[in-house]
Amino acid sequence: MQVAQTVPFDEPARLAAVRRYDVLDSPPDGAFDRVTALAARLSDSPIATITIVDEDRIWFRSAHGIDATEIPREPGLCASAILDGKPYVVPDALVDPRTLDNGLVRGELGLRFYAAVPLRTADGHSLGTLNVIDVEPRDLRPGELENLQDLAAIVMDELELRLAARRAIATETQREAAGYRDALLAGISHEMRTPIAILQGVVNMSETTPPASAAEARLRTVLARQVRYLDWLVGQYLDFALLENEHHEPTADRAPLTLAAVVEDAVELFRDRAQIEVEVAPGTPMALADRARTQRIVTELLNNAVRFGGSRAPIRVEVGRGAEPDTVQVSVLDSGPGIAPEDLAGIFDRFTRDPRSTGSGVGLFVSQAAASVQGGRIEVVSTPGAGSCFTLVLPRA
Repeated sequence: MQVAQTVPFDEPARLAAVRRYDVLDSPPDGAFDRVTALAARLSDSPIATITIVDEDRIWFRSAHGIDATEIPREPGLCASAILDGKPYVVPDALVDPRTLDNGLVRGELGLRFYAAVPLRTADGHSLGTLNVIDVEPRDLRPGELENLQDLAAIVMDELELRLAARRAIATETQREAAGYRDALLAGISHEMRTPIAILQGVVNMSETTPPASAAEARLRTVLARQVRYLDWLVGQYLDFALLENEHHEPTADRAPLTLAAVVEDAVELFRDRAQIEVEVAPGTPMALADRARTQRIVTELLNNAVRFGGSRAPIRVEVGRGAEPDTVQVSVLDSGPGIAPEDLAGIFDRFTRDPRSTGSGVGLFVSQAAASVQGGRIEVVSTPGAGSCFTLVLPRA
């Protein structure tokens, strides 16, 4: 019996591409976790993963519905799914000759259904797959393969953006290069405002008609959250570009603001990703603040809490009077790994990035600047192994 091909013909170049994108052994990431959660939801599958096929292992960039970080490459279906760059679908693994003897089928997992779309680079190499898995045999329903292909394209767009960002930072050696980077970043951010506004319009239009099913209602909720999250992300990078421009003086449009309402709006973005409890102290006065800037700050603090604390660890948000007279504050408390004392001093500096994170290192820098221009500040208290507390302090209205 002829042994089926198990290694792509371009394997050396493919492995070089895997190294180039620098995705192996990186910490959990909310952006990819949202994609796998959405893939599982859209296909009614209990398991969805983003995998990277390494030389001798299959590493899980994100895993929804299964506790795994990697498996050997040999029994992994993803090693077969990347061979020709096309979608790979197994309706019933127990009768499919490609998978009869696979350990994931015969073993404890009992895999029966598998559908994968390769993650293809611009130069034609398959890094791994976005896939959905079930323990019951079935076939893809109309539209499900297209959903997987669109989500796989989103994963590759994210990887390409991060690769481009790393290259830009690595080659920045002089102020002229930094100026070009910031101008480019500002231009890209401005250009993205239009498609984001269009997406928001589509979301708003969809809300005028009742959903046809519970699945459509869930999809609408997820889409609305993702559009808001993208808008926040673009706004953060645009603020950074403006801060780096020596001719730009940050301003704030301050007015009386109810912090509890801002917090609830920000928390809504993370409802499907984390356990977040909000406590508003009775009689909390209004803040004198810029609503848009304040909401971006609170979103940044929540995003970090979710990123480092994980989706299973509870996050607490407290709103109340500040420790100083005529101040109000929002505190975000997580139970993540905490921050070492020697790292706290520079945590608000530009490009300060925790090695456990895949973030850009500009979020807290931008947030502290946004707080300062409003007459406020961000404080942090952290204990290694016991979590962190970030507090936004603002003047009282």
